[in-house]
Amino acid sequence: MRDSFHQALVRARHSGGDIQCAGEQYLLLSLLGVGEISKVYLAQRIAAMPYLATIKISSAPGAASRYAREAEVLQELHAISSLLPEVFAHGPVDGDSSRHTLVLAHPNGYWGSLADLNEHFPNGIDPRHAVWIWRRMLDILRFVHAQGWSHRDVRPEHALVHPEDHAVRLISWGSAQKNTDNAAADLLRCARTVLVLLSGSAGSLPSAVPPALAKLLTRASQDEAFCRTQGAQGLDDMLRAAALEAFGPPSFVPLII
Repeated sequence: MRDSFHQALVRARHSGGDIQCAGEQYLLLSLLGVGEISKVYLAQRIAAMPYLATIKISSAPGAASRYAREAEVLQELHAISSLLPEVFAHGPVDGDSSRHTLVLAHPNGYWGSLADLNEHFPNGIDPRHAVWIWRRMLDILRFVHAQGWSHRDVRPEHALVHPEDHAVRLISWGSAQKNTDNAAADLLRCARTVLVLLSGSAGSLPSAVPPALAKLLTRASQDEAFCRTQGAQGLDDMLRAAALEAFGPPSFVPLII
């Protein structure tokens, strides 16, 4: 199993130097990933009361406006619910206006993204895990859509998974909009994400996926009108019914990484 968060922190090497944003100094502990416009680091604030943070540092033009937009969305939604990342700061790197940052509270215990999970299970994940992963994503989208927002960029790279707690967190809110015009597309992309996890490198659903679950997932990943009609709540109701038919009453099945 991948190191626990505490072990990873103890073992982390000083891989990226120091950086200062909004008057706070951070030690860049380890590189977590590289995106289209960012490098993402695990960092620790250098202060009498340190805390861990996830810091996005720009690597391409346009990052500043994306970071500002993501911070705006998260600050509004986080005031209502802790389901979403908390923003500590954003803005140019102190002393280097060519680089920009977005500093977020680090979500303890999250193992990696669903894209990482897909790579870890090239033959596809257990369908029972697909159920709770899909349900957790639907929980977040139900809340977001009820507040009048759409994420607009749901994909495996933009969802973190917590194996021990069976939790999922959506990230990368820079494309979000305060309207629900894209709510159905969010739900369709959510279903496609789960389809990727179940299919693995084969690119199609394995025979081990129960028929009721396969039928619902296939339709939800292809039919945007169906997603619009059902909404997140309707899809969750249908998913619970399909899971009950396939697996019986809910039970906790550990996700072993």
